[in-house]
Amino acid sequence: MTQMTSVFHGVEIPEALLAGEMQNHRAGSLSEARIQAGRALAIRARLLARACELGLHPEPERNDQGQEETAEEALIRAVLSVEIEVSPPSEEKIREVYDRHPDSFKSPPLVEASHILVALPRGVDADVSDARARADDLIAQIEAQPARFTQLAREHSACPSAGEGGWLGQLRPGDVLPEIWDALADLEAGAICAVPIRSEHGWHVLRLDRAAAGQRLPFAHVRPHIAMELEARSWTQAAARYVDGIIAQSLTLPHLKLDSAGRLDQGPDGVSRADDILGLALADIRRAFAALPPKSRQVVEEAVARSGETAEDALAAAIGKFLSSADDEAWTQLISRLRDSEAPLADCLSLIVERELSGSRPAHTLIRMRNAAGTKS
Repeated sequence: MTQMTSVFHGVEIPEALLAGEMQNHRAGSLSEARIQAGRALAIRARLLARACELGLHPEPERNDQGQEETAEEALIRAVLSVEIEVSPPSEEKIREVYDRHPDSFKSPPLVEASHILVALPRGVDADVSDARARADDLIAQIEAQPARFTQLAREHSACPSAGEGGWLGQLRPGDVLPEIWDALADLEAGAICAVPIRSEHGWHVLRLDRAAAGQRLPFAHVRPHIAMELEARSWTQAAARYVDGIIAQSLTLPHLKLDSAGRLDQGPDGVSRADDILGLALADIRRAFAALPPKSRQVVEEAVARSGETAEDALAAAIGKFLSSADDEAWTQLISRLRDSEAPLADCLSLIVERELSGSRPAHTLIRMRNAAGTKS
């Protein structure tokens, strides 16, 4: 039995592949996730087909984490590299970004600080209040005699910096725990934090020795970074427009098919097979009408009774209308009818008659599947 597929933007996609891709899309509902996944896989197929057209054979590269691209990822990267070109940003634009966002181009603030670490006692039931009391006592002693900080750090600190009198050196944001940095940021140079700061290591008695605010970096220093960011942003926007254009043209592009691994399937796809069957039907419309099941033939005859045209002309018009206006859902329904069909011509035509001449629309494939499953249970 052939695998179930659905059509998105002219690309036939296995349901199993679609279900896997849906995990990569956060959406408000399963139907939205399904649409997003179908679009992403259709874009993938179109880009892989374009790579074949261009004759690209790129070598897979490694990303920043050391992971090697798959062959398909390398092809997609190569297509986008060839197809998308952006101009470097102008000097005026680079300068405009620099002038408009002065706080974004500063050196990080720097501080020099010292501390005394009062370690917490070990054990699940250990009482930490004694450590807090010792830290409070140290603060009281330092506030009374600030010059004793270095001596007290050497005598009482559980940190390796005790040998340096508690001096931690020059620090930037990220060099120490956030709670310690925030406490230091509120101090004046030379001041002691009035309360000890708790961390996973214990209680910290903090002193800010010096502080230097971040300085605005010279334009020449940050210009390459701004230019690179602007060019990357332009490239991303151009790539989005490029893939949007591919999707917009999907009705005029050849039908494609992905296999269960997300590779282009070079075998015949269901849409092309259905298209061929309908082409043969139009070439011999009398034979096509004769192949209709009795119920579908009755629908055609009822339609011509109202319009006055011949049954063959009505059937040909219905086929033509389907071929010119069928959307992804219609093609999905059609190839679903063809799956494992023993009478493909009759099954194709009965669906088209049902859609175009009966005034009703057949239920979506998945709905019919659920109904069938409910009937069996």
